[in-house]
Amino acid sequence: MKAFYSLFLMLLAQISFAQKTFLFPKIKSQGTSIEQLTPNNWTVIETANGDLNSDGTDDLAVIFESNKITDETRTYGDNNSEIIKETQKPRILALFFKDKLSGAYHLSTQNNDFILRSQEGGKLGDPLNQIGIKDQQLYLRFQGGAEWRWEMGYTFKFENRDWFLTSAINLYFNQNTGDMTERVYDFKTRELFTTVGNLHRRDVANRKTSEVLYFSQLRTFKTFKKPWAWEIMPNVYL
Repeated sequence: MKAFYSLFLMLLAQISFAQKTFLFPKIKSQGTSIEQLTPNNWTVIETANGDLNSDGTDDLAVIFESNKITDETRTYGDNNSEIIKETQKPRILALFFKDKLSGAYHLSTQNNDFILRSQEGGKLGDPLNQIGIKDQQLYLRFQGGAEWRWEMGYTFKFENRDWFLTSAINLYFNQNTGDMTERVYDFKTRELFTTVGNLHRRDVANRKTSEVLYFSQLRTFKTFKKPWAWEIMPNVYL
């Protein structure tokens, strides 16, 4: 009986170890330089500067990437199902407001999920295309695929002490034929603009429509897990 319990405890320990999830570092709440804000064993891969909170001072957006490859569980589909395990380098998006007087950066938000990893772009490679700040808004752009390619863009704005998704774009096209579907979302006006046609013959082949967007409330980094995780319409993922 004692041997049975010993074997049982060993099995529990193995299961617990196997299910251990990757622990993200907590980004420092403030610092005067990117070097001070960068966690140990992580590297800065993208930055952007610009005013994010309308105080006339350039704030800071940073994407960090782990130096180590690890197992991650990533969500696809409807943000709840289709959770798969991937082996890759995790990434962190951190947004900082700059203090006018001290010049120090203060952490506004840390997001460990939204930025696509280097292995999530298909044959085109790393899907991270652009991060930028313009008109007090944060812009994130991704792309990937093979013969059929996709481009996705998201715009977030800091309002009422949170980061809200204000607009998005999703382009899906065939690199050879030019066949494409483009959807542009305006969450402020609750409008969706759809263009179906051909990239190479936009003037004569494209059909444009508009419709009302139905959703309960504006999404934030907390409620919009990552690209492809919001089924905004039946079989349409953003």
